[in-house]
Amino acid sequence: MATFEVVAMALAPERHVAAFVDHYRAKGAGRIRVYFDAAETPDAAVVGLAHGDLVACDAAFWAPRGGRPGAVEHRQRVVYAEAYSSLEADWLLVVDVDEFMLDGPDVGEVLSAAPETREAVIFPTVEAVWRAGDDLTREYGSVWARKSYHGPCSDQFAALIYGGRGAFFVHGLLAHHMGKHAVRRGRPDLMVCIHESKRDGKPLKAVRARDPRTGRTAWLLHHDAIGLDAWRAKWDRRLASKDVVEMGRRRRRQQAAYAAARADGREAALFADLYALRPWQAGLLRRLGLLTPI
Repeated sequence: MATFEVVAMALAPERHVAAFVDHYRAKGAGRIRVYFDAAETPDAAVVGLAHGDLVACDAAFWAPRGGRPGAVEHRQRVVYAEAYSSLEADWLLVVDVDEFMLDGPDVGEVLSAAPETREAVIFPTVEAVWRAGDDLTREYGSVWARKSYHGPCSDQFAALIYGGRGAFFVHGLLAHHMGKHAVRRGRPDLMVCIHESKRDGKPLKAVRARDPRTGRTAWLLHHDAIGLDAWRAKWDRRLASKDVVEMGRRRRRQQAAYAAARADGREAALFADLYALRPWQAGLLRRLGLLTPI
């Protein structure tokens, strides 16, 4: 069975890093590396990582690498390249610390099933959501995952489901809909990026992740909102950093809406509009095959 390592860049509380490490350790990762995007890091032992696998991206780290890039996406590419250059497993899985594998096939089995002609495996994204009325402060408390919508009139579809908030959605999801990926070891001239790896600016030939026993998609569960308090802290950081270099227009709209809601003390209501499905919304998405239990 194929072996794999995991890499992520993070700026998250210790408990979230620990949850991420526990998850991928249970999924069979041979090594997990977290590059912490700050001068101070959590304790590696506390989050379950080996010495050297929790890396502080501080001034000393960036100095021999040409200095710290201003955009987080550019910083990610640097650390992914480093992880890939020292990869010992068959595959490198590139994810964020708020992304877990939805229950299903073994990751190694999925990667083993990829044809030799494919250099990458794409794990499509589903997005964790709550039921209206649930405790939105309970971290990882979501009970459903919504899938992306790629049918006709996707903008109108989002407006139908989410009303005025539909302007924040892309293909039915608030965050990315491109999925994340794993890339084979030892491939030349690669640039490892967050959603896909490229050669000469062109994406590698990839295959969609599937359960080799059933042929069904192997999904990656994105906790774009781990909980209300964590979501509030994330958007506060984004407002403070003003880093929107590679942020899409809908994400920018969401940021502007958050800033206005934060100023008026209405961010909890905004959170509920975005992540807590009313019964009719859940029913419609379920009938369309766009909602699955976690």
